[in-house]
Amino acid sequence: MQRAFLMTCLMIFSSSVLASDQRQALWNRLEHATYIQTGSGKTVIYDFFDPNCLYCAKAFQLERPIADKGQLTVRYVPVGFLTDSSFGRAAAILQARNPREAMENNFMDLLRTGHAVISSATATEATHSALRRNERIFIDTGATTLPELVYRLPDGQVKSFRGELSTEQLGLLISGHGLDS
Repeated sequence: MQRAFLMTCLMIFSSSVLASDQRQALWNRLEHATYIQTGSGKTVIYDFFDPNCLYCAKAFQLERPIADKGQLTVRYVPVGFLTDSSFGRAAAILQARNPREAMENNFMDLLRTGHAVISSATATEATHSALRRNERIFIDTGATTLPELVYRLPDGQVKSFRGELSTEQLGLLISGHGLDS
């Protein structure tokens, strides 16, 4: 039992050290990820989402009005691993004529019904590669759950936040403060 506790502490410590040493490289990789952007604010966040994730839809619902006001730029990074239909639904969103509209409609349906209703699509080779690249970046954040946000503070520090974001936390983020996750 003591050994298990020690191993857990070591894993937490080493992953946080690794994360702090790799944050800028992660940000650079995110800038080249496949994402769907909303808003044009000076605060930029990367928001990993799965089309079947209700918490991701709630994050979108919280972020959208602030992005629409020009106070926030959100780059939604699709991944597809929560359920068997996730990858195909993520592919359908990326391959839609208007990916942003497809994503927004999926989130609104998910919030309204509790289920994603976008039909799965067979991923093209390019979409398949993009989704796999996004998933590798997601894994490199150290996250295991969604939503996962990655953001940069005004001083250049790159940080992440895991879980459901509150209105107050989003306000702190927009004002240039880091969040505890």
